[in-house]
Amino acid sequence: MSTAGRLRFYQQLAHPGAVLSLALLALLPMVAVGSLRSPSRTSAFIASIDTMKVSRDTATHPETASQIAQAVDLCASLNTTYITVDTNWEYPAYMKEWIDAIRAAGKHVWFRTQPNQWHDDNGATGIMSPSQFESAERSFIDAHPGFFRAGDIFDPISEPEDGLYWNATFPSGWSWRHAPNTYTNQFNRFILQTTEIANRALKANGVRGVITNIRSVSGWWAASPKSLYNRTVDRLGNVTFDSYPEGTLTDPTAAAHARLSELAAIHAARPDVPVIVGEMGYSDGLPVSDAQQESVIAEELTGIRTLGYVAGLNYWVGPGTSTSGGYTHIFAGRAGAWTLRPAANDLASFFRSYLSEKRTYGLAGPVSARHRERG
Repeated sequence: MSTAGRLRFYQQLAHPGAVLSLALLALLPMVAVGSLRSPSRTSAFIASIDTMKVSRDTATHPETASQIAQAVDLCASLNTTYITVDTNWEYPAYMKEWIDAIRAAGKHVWFRTQPNQWHDDNGATGIMSPSQFESAERSFIDAHPGFFRAGDIFDPISEPEDGLYWNATFPSGWSWRHAPNTYTNQFNRFILQTTEIANRALKANGVRGVITNIRSVSGWWAASPKSLYNRTVDRLGNVTFDSYPEGTLTDPTAAAHARLSELAAIHAARPDVPVIVGEMGYSDGLPVSDAQQESVIAEELTGIRTLGYVAGLNYWVGPGTSTSGGYTHIFAGRAGAWTLRPAANDLASFFRSYLSEKRTYGLAGPVSARHRERG
């Protein structure tokens, strides 16, 4: 199929009516005209690469400053506007090394960080409650206000649904059974409160302009307004999701169809806010050659490029290996000597095409006390 043909195909596929049944559309809640808040903050397209496999997974055996700089500089070479820092809060000195390297490369920081105990990482034990998380979040910001600058993104709890607390405390099926329910009320309230805490703590420490309303969830949550409420998403001003819908698909057209279908379903559920891809990468399900990875990623990015509602994309991951979790890495090699796999060039071209438009996307302003979710 020609490039023009692929574009027409994906434009048709991306229309919600092409992939959503009337039965599914009937489940979407009605939103009263005028009930949505007007965006009060704008941002250029968010072009990001994730460093989790090196900025988080090496926290207990840190990389050297030169190794950090080499990984960051390679991320920066791909027309990024953001590079993530994923270091857990218990390692602030190591986190600062990554922050400093990203600043030196001229990029914004996307913080995708959290405390060890939320997932019991690095030997932590016990179940951290939402209130304990919120206290830790406040303390982290108060202790390190210098980590943040205007334009940075602070997501203190990407994929909050994966916290150990929910399944340890709530009954099986709490996220979907008879939703909305008291459990999903608590979950939605927690998401908004983590944003409010960040806003208040940053303001108290004299920090302005940090984007605190991006909260990555799974693709299922993003497309499920009975569980992640539309009023929650409205107050955040965007829906951000992490997903790998390709599974073990290897055919580029089939993989792109899975990606575009999921995006269409999320957009249909949240038509009034921009969509941010918090994580995407190929392949998460099986090892693939450089050529196979590039063919799928190129096809998916061609489809995404036709969507006017996508306001950002974070590729997961940049540096990594086939033994470090998944096979999505677009860098090859080892610490201090990373090189680009061919798909990295497709990602760089994709980012360049968005940034050349100099388009801005509306992102809602801070969540104030009067907007607290009530369950």
